[in-house]
Amino acid sequence: MKRKRFLEIALASPIVYYLSSAIKLISDNVRAIIVRAKESRFGIPTPFLGVNPNDLKLSSKDTAGNLSTFYYKGLQKVGPSFHYHKYQDEVFYVINGQYIFQLGQEKQILNTGDLIFLPRNIPHTWIQLSEAGEMFYFLQPAGKMEEFFLKMTELGANSTKEQRAQIGLDSGIFNVGPGLKLTDEHIYVDRFSEGFIVKSHETRLGDKVLLGGVSPNDLKVSGKDTGSELSIFEYTGKEKGGPPLHIHLYQDETFYILEGEYLFQCGEDKTLMTEGDMIFLPRGLPHTWAQLTENGKLLYFFQPAGKMESFFKTTGNQKEALSPEEGMKLWEDHEMKIVGPPLKY
Repeated sequence: MKRKRFLEIALASPIVYYLSSAIKLISDNVRAIIVRAKESRFGIPTPFLGVNPNDLKLSSKDTAGNLSTFYYKGLQKVGPSFHYHKYQDEVFYVINGQYIFQLGQEKQILNTGDLIFLPRNIPHTWIQLSEAGEMFYFLQPAGKMEEFFLKMTELGANSTKEQRAQIGLDSGIFNVGPGLKLTDEHIYVDRFSEGFIVKSHETRLGDKVLLGGVSPNDLKVSGKDTGSELSIFEYTGKEKGGPPLHIHLYQDETFYILEGEYLFQCGEDKTLMTEGDMIFLPRGLPHTWAQLTENGKLLYFFQPAGKMESFFKTTGNQKEALSPEEGMKLWEDHEMKIVGPPLKY
């Protein structure tokens, strides 16, 4: 049974609108955060090496210290020193370009659409191969990376090696060697011994989910990888439209627009979003979205992971018709409540 038909059945029931009168009350107390393309969360740029945009998108202040995210635009073929994070896992999603990543003593090449998970306490680094590149990356938990980039930017090119090392130590970053050079000889492995890569158009656990029977909704990082603290998905929209207005009871949800144009509703407010825009939706905030273009792509994630992996697997593979009551129960069993219809566009 297609997702669209499932939603039509669910929305036919008066149960759907049981919470509608509470929407304004909830949204008055909880607000979405929107960070537009080429902007940083608090308007303070922190370019890597003073040249390459490295913008904070989601702050530890937004997530009670559980997560921070950044957008990186590579204008140079450079990368960081060989280092490890004592307290954090790090995840990179390649939006555009080609990179060499080293994890421990092993190396692989990542291309557009690939994702890499780098566990804490394992030395790693990367370098850009292409003339230009873009990455969206995560630190979980957030730690002090925001402070690290702010202090490095304040010091600028006049900082000493000792000063940079001390800022790193204060932020839980330990440098253990020089970064990669393009002139070095690079030997690649097929698979990392630790950590993992999820290639473009692949899923973390190998099970493909099609929403609406046509749109891939690929799990990239599972709650099993993060102690149930974070799950990351990539949605490739092959049709217009989106889900009904709903609430996540226990999870924050964030969307980063990779391709296309989307209309988001948060409480009673609506906003148009395009490539490079990001929106953070705190738990308890009624929200929905609709894809306006024929094709679109979203990188989105839940913190904590909750039951969303199970929900998408169930709804994406649903073949038998559900009654309105069964449909509502399915959403509620996965810690959500439908509070209104999908967006009209």
